[in-house]
Amino acid sequence: MYVVTGASGNVGNQIVAQLVAAGHPVRAYVRDPSKLAQWAQRIEVVAGDYDTPDAFAGALEGHVEGVFLMNIGSADAFRELVARIASKRVPRVVFLSTSMVQNAPDTLLGRLHGEKEDIIRGAGLDGRFLRPTGFMSNAYLWLPSIRANGVVPNPMGDGRAAPIAPEDIAAVAVRALTDASLEESVLTLTGGETISVPEQAALLAQALDRPLRCVDVTLDQALENLTRAGVPQPIAASVVKAYEQVKAGNAATTVDTVERVLGRKPMRFEQWLKTHAERFE
Repeated sequence: MYVVTGASGNVGNQIVAQLVAAGHPVRAYVRDPSKLAQWAQRIEVVAGDYDTPDAFAGALEGHVEGVFLMNIGSADAFRELVARIASKRVPRVVFLSTSMVQNAPDTLLGRLHGEKEDIIRGAGLDGRFLRPTGFMSNAYLWLPSIRANGVVPNPMGDGRAAPIAPEDIAAVAVRALTDASLEESVLTLTGGETISVPEQAALLAQALDRPLRCVDVTLDQALENLTRAGVPQPIAASVVKAYEQVKAGNAATTVDTVERVLGRKPMRFEQWLKTHAERFE
């Protein structure tokens, strides 16, 4: 049995799908089970969040081969969940961290993820830590302005980055969960190409067959847009710090982790759009 937290999210949902497709039994631990209705009788579902460790104990019943964890909840709540995992002697734990742990450790996101990595290590668990760069699905943040006036707001200028598809993060997570021979504990993940926001906007316009304007905005405006979208201000400030690094030309690098682990190249942004273009309609 594999336990997946955050199973209704962009990465967690893909992990569930890929585990099920490979024939593995899955138990999802989610706050709102109705968000997993599409899985019907194909997986087990346990309701709870990171602040209800007794409910999480129910998700660990029986023989559990691996647990996928997200950076959710307080450090104390996370520590309690990890203690429950350790008490069950679960063979593998995969944690969705961030590349900001090494690239921007002074930001809130870098500190919070690094802290939770240390909690897993301190519990003596066999942890595999996924450290992706920005997700391709972050393009969904453009949806309100695209729908309102056909604009893609761009706080990163012509800076290039290597965003990664949630599907590829999930595929690496599945390999790390199910394959005991995978020895790497820290897996930095990027897409296979560097691309700018104007280039992404042009590909999206092509996929939608409609004109889109890529409009430069300041970092302060980007912070305001994120908080207006519901992102807590301290988290939004960390995201904007990442934008600043891209704009300065400090994020135009790729690594070959996806190809080494999966034996194939990561998805390009254009490929990802073909699968998800309907979200932008």
